[in-house]
Amino acid sequence: MDSPSTSLSIEEAAMEMRKKDDEEEEEGGPDSDMEEEPGIDQRAHFSSRFPLSVDNFQKLLENQDSMDTCSTATPSEDTAATAAGPSNGTVVRENGSARTENGSSGPKEKRRKEPPVDELPPSVFDGVVYLGCSKMDSPSDEKEMHRLMKFLDEEKTEAAITVKLTVSRNSSGTAKLFDGSGGLLVMFPLFRVRYCVRGENGTGQSVCFALSYTHNTPNSVSAAHQCHVFRAPTAELAGRALFAFSEAFRHGMEASAVNGADPSRMECRFEAYLQILENDAPAGSSSSRFHTCPQQHSTFKMRRDLDRKVLVRIKQVTGKRLTISKCFGILIAAGRNLRQCDLQLLELEEAASAADDPTVYTIRAAWDPRGPNFTALNTETPRDTRVFITVAMDVIVCEVNEPIRFSMEAKARVFHQHERFCHGEDSAAPVVEGFFLNLSRSPDPSTGGLVFLSLDSNTERVRQQSALGRSPSKMPAQLIHPAPDDESDSDEPLLSGSGLVSQECAEDVMSAWRACMEEWRAKEDGARPDTLASLIANGVPDMLRGEVWQLLAKVHLDKELKESYQGLLEKDCLAEQVILRDIHRTFPAHEYFKASGGDGQQKLFRISKAYAIHDEEVSYCQGLSFLAASLLLHMPEDEAFCTLVKIMFDFQLRDLFKLGFDSLHLRFYQLNALIKDYESELFAHLDKLGVETHMYASQWFLTLFTAKFPLQMVFFIIDLFLSQGMPTIFHISLALLRDSKRDLLQLDFEGILKYFRVTLPRRYRTEANARSLIQRAVELKISHKKLAKYEADYVEMKEKEAEAEDPTKRLQRENDRYCKTIIRLEQENDDLAHELVTSKIELRKKLDTAEDELESSKNAVERLSRANADVMEENKNLLAEYEQLKEMCRREVERLEIEGETKERVANEYKGFFAEQAKRAEREREEFDKQKKAIMSRISSCDSCWSSVQEWEANRSPARSPQEELGISDLITRLEEREAHVRAVELELAQTKLLLVEEQCRNQDLSHQMTTSMSANGAAGMESEGKKWLKKTMASLKDVRTSLKYNERTNSAVSVNDR
Repeated sequence: MDSPSTSLSIEEAAMEMRKKDDEEEEEGGPDSDMEEEPGIDQRAHFSSRFPLSVDNFQKLLENQDSMDTCSTATPSEDTAATAAGPSNGTVVRENGSARTENGSSGPKEKRRKEPPVDELPPSVFDGVVYLGCSKMDSPSDEKEMHRLMKFLDEEKTEAAITVKLTVSRNSSGTAKLFDGSGGLLVMFPLFRVRYCVRGENGTGQSVCFALSYTHNTPNSVSAAHQCHVFRAPTAELAGRALFAFSEAFRHGMEASAVNGADPSRMECRFEAYLQILENDAPAGSSSSRFHTCPQQHSTFKMRRDLDRKVLVRIKQVTGKRLTISKCFGILIAAGRNLRQCDLQLLELEEAASAADDPTVYTIRAAWDPRGPNFTALNTETPRDTRVFITVAMDVIVCEVNEPIRFSMEAKARVFHQHERFCHGEDSAAPVVEGFFLNLSRSPDPSTGGLVFLSLDSNTERVRQQSALGRSPSKMPAQLIHPAPDDESDSDEPLLSGSGLVSQECAEDVMSAWRACMEEWRAKEDGARPDTLASLIANGVPDMLRGEVWQLLAKVHLDKELKESYQGLLEKDCLAEQVILRDIHRTFPAHEYFKASGGDGQQKLFRISKAYAIHDEEVSYCQGLSFLAASLLLHMPEDEAFCTLVKIMFDFQLRDLFKLGFDSLHLRFYQLNALIKDYESELFAHLDKLGVETHMYASQWFLTLFTAKFPLQMVFFIIDLFLSQGMPTIFHISLALLRDSKRDLLQLDFEGILKYFRVTLPRRYRTEANARSLIQRAVELKISHKKLAKYEADYVEMKEKEAEAEDPTKRLQRENDRYCKTIIRLEQENDDLAHELVTSKIELRKKLDTAEDELESSKNAVERLSRANADVMEENKNLLAEYEQLKEMCRREVERLEIEGETKERVANEYKGFFAEQAKRAEREREEFDKQKKAIMSRISSCDSCWSSVQEWEANRSPARSPQEELGISDLITRLEEREAHVRAVELELAQTKLLLVEEQCRNQDLSHQMTTSMSANGAAGMESEGKKWLKKTMASLKDVRTSLKYNERTNSAVSVNDR
């Protein structure tokens, strides 16, 4: 069978497909051997000419009058195709399937019975290459899909990912992509697939196919669409893949699917209204007075340290009526995209449906922001910054099987406790958030309940829509359109102090700078080297900026200025409170100045205070802190102050801050004239919209661009300003306006102001953009004569305005100005006079006090002198007594040593004598024993003699005669007594030696105390203590002497008795 031409109508193409299926059926089904080319071409032409979609398939069914719908399986599958219904009937959709009405009158077709579609395995296609996806406006735009298909196919890279595509047999299923290892990459619900198309024959995209996929609810306002493109290995596989999608659409054809939604699902729309109330009652008041916090652009204005209440009203807008029966509470935290543990539960006060409207559910909770978890929401917010708030409510819906969480996001700015707000008509309006609750019917009909699927907010859908075109989960990024570079909130201005500063510098550039610096340092007058101008045009290396800026400002030539810094800090400053209020708003994005009360903020406060005292005419202005912070990042505190003073005075920057701002208005006039001369088209546009120069350029002049622009660009501008002076501001301003001209010409009044505030600083966050701008600014040719001419024109214009004025009004205005000046001067004079009188009174009091202190000091000196003389005399007497005691102790020690030696000698003699006596007694006893034994042995044989001996032995007594009294036993007894006496003498001798040692130690202590008393001449109370010490010493010596004499007498008596 020949392939039909691409000009076939829908009916003809359907008939050809039906006929082809019948032929396959008669020949044994799709698995039989047959020529594949005609069938392939037919379906290829069909899918190319009529891209498959829900809409096209519906149109195809509506034109079937006498045909059955074909359902041919792919050649690689075992499952046979089935017919959709009999002929000669009107095809309608009911309960998700195609059916016919009014019976059947056509010939019956023989079909094989197939199992239920839900039980069939999905169609599988291997070797498919995923080329990527792109965002599209209309999901059924065939031309756009072909264009994207061609673009992605031609742009494919070697890193294109090969996947396995599976397509379910029913539209309630999914199409899935798997990688080579079988891991799931991404999944597309088929009921969100809106359109399928295949590449045209004869082109390189004939093997490609694409599908359009809709995020969120397809017909909702926030719906967003993507086109996903695939490339098959062969045209046959591409045709089969598209046919698989058509089969899924046919089997799952439902009325709700035609509209792009699952019929078993339902969507209910809710709106939540958030309000925050604060207690305005005075401190200490027992009553409460809560008022609504004003809000604008979803940003609440709150005050710190005040009790608050959070009020949320949830209202159902569309969908099946649901009943909220309970609320678990309100959770709140600072930030967005928070974890569950970050949210803090508030004390619930009310949770009930409104009496007048049951569709509204009111929730109110008390909030104490002073808790440690709410520090970010109870701290004053820097200017032009906001704090994000997340508020969540967990509610129970009677008809749903699980709790539902409504989560809202808002922004807040926290002010001082006593701040007062101007309440406009819309300031009390709540923050409104829309929610889309997606539910499905419970699979168990007996329950009759609903199953929770998802809850999407308008904010989330907008984010998803803006994120389309980015890489799906786990998909290679090179296949997807890149996301925008700027991921931050577009409505939020760039915080001052943001951006990274490059520390890198080429070696040749650094060498040139070192040579230039050496030449510069050698010049005492601070004259600039010739090479400086060419070097500084490309920016100063960041590591050298501190020194270069000081040399450019000639700080080293004014030594007195640096010396006066500490003195200025000791003075009082009337602007201290204003400075403290502005410090935390300066460079809040920089780590050095971020910490409240940190080192950076403390130094910045001291520099601002010192300058306010040094320059009384200008005092402190808010723009000064930004310039001072830039200097602090490159040099020490005192050097930063000196550089700031030099910039303000020598570079005429302080003239912009003077009373009346006449110099600032002159600069605005000059810049406006330059814009008119150099950019006339932009000038006309701004003039037409009423955008005046001061509306966007005031911060440029007053802060040297430091308040809003990234630090890298700020430092480049300061480099040029210190090198070239005030004209630098005109060069940079014109370069900025030229860069932004195209954008500004397309904006209205509000858009232009927002552009200058938000968008313009963001353009120069990269070093390349900043350098490019500086280069263009340097290349601008602005004649100094032209600036002088503009200045003369401005002066002439002011003079003409003055002349054109009514002389009476002009004189009256001048008179008023003079009167105010006089009043101010009189007030200053009164203040100075009052200060002078007060100073004189204070000086007189201080002088009287000093005289009284001097007189008291003189009396004290005289009293201490007399006391010192007495102490010296007492010390002299004590020294004499010390010498006497020392001599006495020496003699006593010598005597004791002699006595000890004598006693030791006597003891030794006693020991010798007793030793000899003991030896003699031992010899006599041994001799006696021998004789006695000899006699006993001789007379033992004689009975008469033996009895006599026994009688003699029994009657023998030592006391019978004086000779017997001096027997051996008596001698032994006396010997033992002598030994005991010797031991007693030895013990006494040891005690005596011990006393001698103790006396020597006491003598040393006396010497030490005497030395200490002599050195303490100024101690008045030493006299009484010295006397007490001397008495105690004398008493102790007497006690020792008495004990020694007593021991001596005792020993003498013992020795006499012994003798």
